[in-house]
Amino acid sequence: MDLVDFLRGAGYCRIGLSRSGVGHFHASATVAGRAVLALLDTGGSSTVLSLAIAREFGLPLAATELRGGGAGAASMELFVVEQAELQLGDVVPRLDRLVAMDLTHVNQALAESGERPIELVIGVDVLTAHRAVIDYGSSSLFLQPEPTTG
Repeated sequence: MDLVDFLRGAGYCRIGLSRSGVGHFHASATVAGRAVLALLDTGGSSTVLSLAIAREFGLPLAATELRGGGAGAASMELFVVEQAELQLGDVVPRLDRLVAMDLTHVNQALAESGERPIELVIGVDVLTAHRAVIDYGSSSLFLQPEPTTG
């Protein structure tokens, strides 16, 4: 039995991944029923939606005193996205909160490498809650459909 069959037998859902020219894994996702390009970030603590996309989709945003960073940005303003369902394949990840942040700096760096802009970063909050398994051999992300509580 291979890993794919084993994980499917254990109730995991498979989400296909594509690999960018710089080695990042990407997945198709939806936010509020609209398609977005997601980057899988095993080092990112939170799942983050592009602030520009949140505004384009007309999603309600709540200002916070939280600050975020990553990929060269030291301290960025974060907003909580209200009433927006995230979906990865057949899984609706459970999040304490979905945050939005200006991802211009990330997308500028990607553009310099000839890559498409990203609209969502899937962080360890989702990966941990759904006991993620990344299978490099099949370019797949496996998530348990129901999040763990412990």
